[in-house]
Amino acid sequence: MLKIFVATLALSTVAMATRPATALAPAVAAASPQMTRQERQDHDLFIRANGEFQRRGYPGLARHLPALRQALDRMPADYGQVAEQDGQNIVRLTDPGDVVVMMIALSATAQKDGAAKGATALPNVYGDIALMLASDAVEARRYEEGVAYLDRVLKAQPKNWLLLVEKAAALQGLGRWDEALALSDAALADNDVMMVLHRGPFHRRRGFSLIELGRLDEAKAAYEAALQIDPDDANAKRELEYISQLKAGAAPAAPQVVAPLSSTSARPTR
Repeated sequence: MLKIFVATLALSTVAMATRPATALAPAVAAASPQMTRQERQDHDLFIRANGEFQRRGYPGLARHLPALRQALDRMPADYGQVAEQDGQNIVRLTDPGDVVVMMIALSATAQKDGAAKGATALPNVYGDIALMLASDAVEARRYEEGVAYLDRVLKAQPKNWLLLVEKAAALQGLGRWDEALALSDAALADNDVMMVLHRGPFHRRRGFSLIELGRLDEAKAAYEAALQIDPDDANAKRELEYISQLKAGAAPAAPQVVAPLSSTSARPTR
């Protein structure tokens, strides 16, 4: 989580926008979309909580949790990752690299269609708050609570890969291996650009479920697929070694699921 939220903090301080590339630009350009006053206040809350998390880890979040829950209650029902406002696109993505990819894609689409439509990147305030709340819940093994936070935002942001990975971890914490496997399979079959760019975590989550379901050959293939994406993936390497031990007759170890975005080095661990 530290890496993701540090990147989020950096993104929140940089305004990103693309303007319509037209031969006949309007005399007065439309104003870029902005966060509402309440959204800005909730974003400031997230930034404060994130800062304390960076200094103290999960214990630093404790005093912020009630306010973060109240903020999540204020999320608009139509709070999508890509939306349109006043004829312009709004992009709300947590990962800065994802923002760049989406801005380029929207700009290319607009030029291809001859549409005079710009795009503005804004912080994914309520998506980030849900991720923070859910990761804290998963870390504390309050898995049902974590799933509830994630599902609220996934209704508006069904392609939010970070929330989906976190949900898979929470389902695994509950021992709902088949559901976690189905979630990972659906994500890997999705051709949405954000899902394609982040298949590695879903291969790992898939492998984790398959081990617990006793389908070791399939689990091995899942972790090998993760290594094809990232040859340095320490988690995949460790789980492949564990699979080898199981095949050699070792007794299974009890699974211990931690938040996949946790600052701990074990993601997941046994």
